[in-house]
Amino acid sequence: MVVDLDQHIFRLVVERVKERRDSLRNMMRFTNSGIEGWLKVEIVAALGPKVKSVNNKGPDLTLEDGTEIEIKAATNFGKKWCVTEPIHKYRKPVLFLAGGASPEKLKRAQDDSFAIVACEGVSDGANDWLLGMVKPRA
Repeated sequence: MVVDLDQHIFRLVVERVKERRDSLRNMMRFTNSGIEGWLKVEIVAALGPKVKSVNNKGPDLTLEDGTEIEIKAATNFGKKWCVTEPIHKYRKPVLFLAGGASPEKLKRAQDDSFAIVACEGVSDGANDWLLGMVKPRA
């Protein structure tokens, strides 16, 4: 089965993050910080048996079908850190969570190096977050 990054990955992660809004709200106290550990835990919970491994080298996640995904998460959105650096480094899809951003910010940041798979704004009740998934352009 070919994994549909939007339907089989992104949508499941969005639902999990929405369920965990209370926990996400606490992450904003770490201003201008990476919070990838939090997102990795929630991704594994959302995807369950689809996850083959969480990796220390290379892209962060390998799925059962061999798909590799880099994970980025921070309390602020930086195009370079969240999108372009991991796209150039790994040439794999990137799933990210960034505080204080909206889907429009990602759409304005789009360039020839990546295509947007999906993006959605999420509120934790006090803060706005952007969940996005991008992939390298062919």
